[in-house]
Amino acid sequence: MSAIKELEKILKTEVLIQVNEEIKTIEKFISKQKDSEDLKTHLEYMLDVKKYYDEVLIHIEKNILSEEDAVKILQDLEDMSDDEDDI
Repeated sequence: MSAIKELEKILKTEVLIQVNEEIKTIEKFISKQKDSEDLKTHLEYMLDVKKYYDEVLIHIEKNILSEEDAVKILQDLEDMSDDEDDI
């Protein structure tokens, strides 16, 4: 499987699902704690993450994402997963 196809599958079946769940959770907390700047900052960050991966999917659909870029993004996702496992 090409890195591009692997990336597309991971983004659609794992990453964006987790990101969307995280966004919903943060929004619920914000509705209860409207003054929390930390939550608002975290929400902005997660929205940026979602926007980035949505753009990656658009590039895949338009056939403009290179194999090299897909490999780099997959490596970044793996590194982030390793970091979460360390916590």
